[in-house]
Amino acid sequence: MTAVKALRYPADWIRARTEGKKISVLTAYDATMARLLSRSRVDALLVGDSLGMVVQGKRSTLQVTLSEMMYHTRMVHNLRESDRSEEHT
Repeated sequence: MTAVKALRYPADWIRARTEGKKISVLTAYDATMARLLSRSRVDALLVGDSLGMVVQGKRSTLQVTLSEMMYHTRMVHNLRESDRSEEHT
């Protein structure tokens, strides 16, 4: 698998697709998983509504609210940003 250069912006994703590059995307719902995955060579982290079943123990994803999605997304984003700042110090 060929590593894809940082996919930070939509144009990067479009370029990777048009060039036929393979990308890796894994799911993280919290800071612990985000920290582990951010140290790997994964191209992107996904925060999906499956957190309702995986983390919250709900029977479906339909009960996951937008505020819950925003909360989990902030946890993953904040950790990724703090890890990036540590790399540059």
